[in-house]
Amino acid sequence: MKVLFCNIAYMEYYRGNIPNVDMPVNMTERSKDPSEAEEQYNFLSCNLDTDDVCLGYFSAKGSSSKTTPQVHIEKIPGVENGQDVAEDVLVVWCAKKEGAENRTVVVGWYKHAKVYRYYQEAIFGDGDDEFHQLYNVVAKADDCVLLPPGERSRYTKWNVPRKKGSSGPAFGFSGSNIWFATEEKAKDYVKNMVERINDYYDDNYMYKELDLV
Repeated sequence: MKVLFCNIAYMEYYRGNIPNVDMPVNMTERSKDPSEAEEQYNFLSCNLDTDDVCLGYFSAKGSSSKTTPQVHIEKIPGVENGQDVAEDVLVVWCAKKEGAENRTVVVGWYKHAKVYRYYQEAIFGDGDDEFHQLYNVVAKADDCVLLPPGERSRYTKWNVPRKKGSSGPAFGFSGSNIWFATEEKAKDYVKNMVERINDYYDDNYMYKELDLV
């Protein structure tokens, strides 16, 4: 199975910025204002080419400030160097939970996703109402799950490791917003995480009514 862990800002709903209700925290692109965080729409279902989908974004970087940011999808097992899109990937969305000792947790996932090497752009509306959305992951909305905040707090179940030198975990995120999870020592962790995801049939927070009070 192709699995990719992606680090993004933490939000409750991921359906756009809602002042005083849901704004990105622990952003991965610190140069941006929270209102500009592209991942704010990661779990907002939209219609694209007649399908209801979720457009996912995580920050990709170039090898220098002059190169085009890209995702090295060839590091995903089964993907060739010349490919511009990886298909049928389980994308696990992760974020540092606010006020939780900087713990990184799973916030949701896309099953059977496409992961693009380069950013894609979707255009909605027209004229003065035209809106451009960047994304590098797409999946059918029916294959997307956003965990409720309370479920995310079950750290023993949804915790995601970060390498912290010789005294920390031997695998996990390390200086990048992408973890390909191909380390030999990560095999059991990844296997168990995939099983938890496949066994999850509880609430999908994508369809939670927004609490605007």
